[in-house]
Amino acid sequence: MDSMSRATCLFDGCHSVVIAINENDIISLPERVYGHFKLLEKRTGQDVSLSESNFLVVPDVWDFDNVGVSREIPSSLLGDSADNGDFDFDYGNSSWKIKKCLKYLICADCDKGPIGIICHVQDQDNNEEKVFHLLSLRSLQIGEN
Repeated sequence: MDSMSRATCLFDGCHSVVIAINENDIISLPERVYGHFKLLEKRTGQDVSLSESNFLVVPDVWDFDNVGVSREIPSSLLGDSADNGDFDFDYGNSSWKIKKCLKYLICADCDKGPIGIICHVQDQDNNEEKVFHLLSLRSLQIGEN
């Protein structure tokens, strides 16, 4: 069986496994999403080929090996702002739009982050709405396991 990439916590003394990465679930969001949502930036000189502006879509919170949920994201960071259209992405066979982000994802072992966001998203074709966990691959250490 091929080895699978794993995302682990970057913080000193932690390095807990957060999730196994399925490359089919990786999406790209605009670079400005990091500053917009005040997400943790990469703290090391790790190889960024996999993680440059990429997020792992996790539809079910139970797919994580280790994740926590932090405080609510201030409504001023997304809400009904006119630039929501910049946060569109393709996933599966659909085009999705981030409608609203609810909370931050953090490492459950060390309580540090944020390493991602929990968002209400909408399918652009049929208006179906879901909740996706968008895990920032830049905010984690990516390695083989």
